[in-house]
Amino acid sequence: MEGFEWAENNLGVQTPHQLQDQGVNVYFAPMIAPDEKVVNLANGRVERFAEDEPRPDTGYYAEFGSLERFCLANKLPLTETDGQASVLPVGFEEAGNPLPHGGE
Repeated sequence: MEGFEWAENNLGVQTPHQLQDQGVNVYFAPMIAPDEKVVNLANGRVERFAEDEPRPDTGYYAEFGSLERFCLANKLPLTETDGQASVLPVGFEEAGNPLPHGGE
């Protein structure tokens, strides 16, 4: 689906409605709420639009908090680095501790 590539490749969903059905607040541009932290589902960029700032004409944007809850429920480690959302593990804890019982 055009404008939804990041979500398809990283979240395992095919349509914005699948995310909505699982509790993610998805905005269809240009209906993005002002000052809401959102993830562009085409490229994973984290964005926030001011009240008087123009919105994109097309695209799908997920409200960050509800996307974060979705990822937690689906064991996807959502992180944000320099304005880019990622679901890749970023530390040893995500990969698992090779020592039994956490090294105890």
